[in-house]
Amino acid sequence: MEPGSESLRVVNALMGDLVDRVRGAAGVLDYLNLLLCLHFLRGAAPERFDSLAVRARALRTLDEAAQLLKDIGRATDEDMRGIGVHSSMLQALERLEPRTARDLGKVVEAIDCLTEDVFGLILDEYERQAALGSGEFFTPRAVVRLMTRLTCSPFNPDKPLSVYDPYARDGGFLIEASAFCASNGQEHALDAVPRTYGETRRADTWRLATMNLLLHGVAPSLDLKRTLPWQDSSGRTPGELFDVVLSNPPFNMTDPGREERREGQWAFGAPPVDNDNFAWVQYCLARLRPGGRAGIIMPNKAGNSSHKADRTIRANLVERGCVECVIALPAQMFTGTSVPVSVWILRPPTDPCDSTLFLNARHMGTKNGPRRTLSPADVEAILETHHAFAISGEALHRAQRTPDTPVPGAVVSRADLRRSDYSLNPLDHVERRHDGETDAAPALAHAQEQLAAAEAHLRQVQQTVDRRILDANHRVPAVYAAARPVPMVALSSLCEIQAGPSYSKLGKKQRTADGTVPVVFPRHLKDQRVTDEADERVTPDTARRLRAFELHDQDIVCVRSGAITQPALIQPSQTGWLMSPNIIRLRVSEQHAHKVLPEYLFHYLCLDETVAWMQDRAAATAAPSLRTDSLGSLRIPLPDPTVQHETVTALHHLDELDRAHRAVASCVRRTRTALADTLLTPRTRTAPDTPAHDRPDKETP
Repeated sequence: MEPGSESLRVVNALMGDLVDRVRGAAGVLDYLNLLLCLHFLRGAAPERFDSLAVRARALRTLDEAAQLLKDIGRATDEDMRGIGVHSSMLQALERLEPRTARDLGKVVEAIDCLTEDVFGLILDEYERQAALGSGEFFTPRAVVRLMTRLTCSPFNPDKPLSVYDPYARDGGFLIEASAFCASNGQEHALDAVPRTYGETRRADTWRLATMNLLLHGVAPSLDLKRTLPWQDSSGRTPGELFDVVLSNPPFNMTDPGREERREGQWAFGAPPVDNDNFAWVQYCLARLRPGGRAGIIMPNKAGNSSHKADRTIRANLVERGCVECVIALPAQMFTGTSVPVSVWILRPPTDPCDSTLFLNARHMGTKNGPRRTLSPADVEAILETHHAFAISGEALHRAQRTPDTPVPGAVVSRADLRRSDYSLNPLDHVERRHDGETDAAPALAHAQEQLAAAEAHLRQVQQTVDRRILDANHRVPAVYAAARPVPMVALSSLCEIQAGPSYSKLGKKQRTADGTVPVVFPRHLKDQRVTDEADERVTPDTARRLRAFELHDQDIVCVRSGAITQPALIQPSQTGWLMSPNIIRLRVSEQHAHKVLPEYLFHYLCLDETVAWMQDRAAATAAPSLRTDSLGSLRIPLPDPTVQHETVTALHHLDELDRAHRAVASCVRRTRTALADTLLTPRTRTAPDTPAHDRPDKETP
């Protein structure tokens, strides 16, 4: 899974003031090496990490901090050397100069709070701080998962695959492909583990990718090579072939100007000397076995570049049936570059295809800071559309969206690609809608229907709330006037307060895409409710083992570690879900059920002053943590149950009115979008015989 917002917040905290407070005169990269060493030891050598964490909590002097840094680096180097990788983390960590021992302790505590696969997230920050350009390390996990499934799925379940990445970055493709191919999408893993092999061209990348592979249980097989793969001494492509080739090579890297490229063997045409995009494409194809598949990330402009050499290569790729599918991804998905990119799925010319599927996923994803991210649902929608087109074998209308094809797409024949000047840019083939009004009208009508229904519901709720609040205005003061003085009671005397399971009991290894029981993380607590975005799941067997941590109707869940926000109330449909390690559960004790309503407690805990109280009690570390005993000490005013009931009723109806207003506002926005599409979208499209280079550029900067 992509790291959640809570892990992102913790990593951002680690990359805040602590950077300068811990590194001193050392470089930022030395500090980032500390984060990666700690994360590596936590996963690969948990007993060593736990021992180091205990020492970190007890640090008192700078001498103790310096010795701890040496021991962290030494432990990492020893583990790396054990698998044949020379590491120099000890030297890097010895250069760090923490201002106080407590600063180093905060770093170790924060790493211990991370419950997600954040190696790529830390590497992403590594790349940003180092200003290496081109997203040197991190390929978004959703893109890795999409490409892996597209390239590995065509193989038979009983055929283990060999996987190769010629530009391995953080090793993400090898990790994902190894896991997928080992099980081949089935419930039980195969006996044979696929062979994985990768190459890197930086020593620091090599060490870090090796750490990442080890953390995911993949035997590291990475070579450090200083030259580009097509610049070997023989001038020939290496002979070893693979079933799957996956890569995110650097974009538009300049050639040093030598003549080797013209002397090399280019099966589809010599690439231009000032651009390596099509050199990578041809190299990946050259490493494929017959029947294999390659997935490569390419800039959109490579698909319709007017450069003569680029056009010649595209023409040969199309005529020899090598381009199976091209998928345009959303913009701003990669660190360090805003270049819009596409995923190219290629096959060797020994297994040609007669047409190419183009999908336009540019509209998908959500904004997460400066970047956009694809959700698991987005990835499934793209895969579902790809499967629907593959099954039908027919070219559907351009940009047609149906339940079977949630992403706009088009199957384009070889003849049509010739007429488009061999453009491989999806935006030249997939229009956003049908000609005329036939596609826009239903969308607008549907949006208007939803708006009318939302407005009708709002009127109904408004009438009910007006009556109830009017009654409450007369009734609640009288109830309070007749009530006895309100006692203040400790929360622990009313509730069972249970912290979530430890990371060892419910970590990444226990969560699986095949699970059916959702797990609630802090990011799922939104607007005083637990969302139904169940993107983390475990199997029923795991859930049974963790029965002590399951959630029931009217349980209250609070954030345990990370950004303390308003709690949420569990709904009946969420009974049986599990809480994650970063959650605290409050459940009214049976012996006190007649004294306090769970909803009353919930509304009190949602007060701004109560949330501020919890935030103040959270441990003052880089990753705030709320202890169960601290939460239990919160004193709650406990009026008569009648007063509680009136309070809950009044607040419940106002919450319902708030949700109704939000639903109307959401429908207004959707209707506005549909109307704008209807009024502003041109009703004609480019004639199919118009050359791609004569068409207006559809890409936005």
